[in-house]
Amino acid sequence: MTNFHLKQRFESSCGTLAHDIFGQGPDVVLVHGTPANSVVWSKVIERLQNHYRFHVLDLPGYGASEKFDGQDVRLRSFAHVLAQWIRAKALDRPILVGHDFGAATVMGAHLVEKLDVTAICVSDGVLLSPWGTAFSRHVKEHEAIFANVPDYIHQAVLKAHLQTATSRKIDPALMQQLIKPWTGEEGQNAYYRQVGHYDYDYTQTLEKLYPSITIPTAIFWGEEDQWVDPSEGQRLSGMINGSVLRTLPDAGHFAMLDVPGLFSNYLHEWLTGICRS
Repeated sequence: MTNFHLKQRFESSCGTLAHDIFGQGPDVVLVHGTPANSVVWSKVIERLQNHYRFHVLDLPGYGASEKFDGQDVRLRSFAHVLAQWIRAKALDRPILVGHDFGAATVMGAHLVEKLDVTAICVSDGVLLSPWGTAFSRHVKEHEAIFANVPDYIHQAVLKAHLQTATSRKIDPALMQQLIKPWTGEEGQNAYYRQVGHYDYDYTQTLEKLYPSITIPTAIFWGEEDQWVDPSEGQRLSGMINGSVLRTLPDAGHFAMLDVPGLFSNYLHEWLTGICRS
């Protein structure tokens, strides 16, 4: 989709959220991960918007959503805000789809915040401890130092890091959409703030709850994921009774960017079964 941007705003407990709706059909909520924003879903939305009503948002401190000093950008806060937003929109048992941090967000919204949903799909999720790339852990340990590097160094490092998340070269225009929200004093501070708030305890809490899941659950994983090993998808599947595991060949951590057609086909196939049941 060209000129992808979110036009609507919602006042959440963690700041103003950018959000929007695309398409028509059953309600499907798409939640991005880190260090991304909702633009990662644009190719999926473009392919499937004639079948589903997609609700997308930029998480607090990400993308076009508000960023400020002292903002709570932990996973537990994302789950709370997601449930808050969905309830305010009066969505009736939507289907949740989450990638990376978004996977923990949708799981937390359902399992901890007790949001009633029809089904959940997670892709390359940050869901099992321990997690985090070596680079991210290093940044977390030295947050103040990285937050003060010159902007051109910050952008170069972030671009190099993001490129390791895909098996193909990221389109320059899309790379700019991923990096731009993290630029300037506000954006750079926000980037290192969210790394400093990595919420390892929350995923440990979620792990204890996965066996209690009774709704249909799908797990997608890029076979070439360098950020979260594909074996984590297998481990997660073993913890959730009746879950469906699909691996995506030629795809890295951002599978929806590497193989958008295949990702959309898998998602549509699964959603079709859910919506007919």
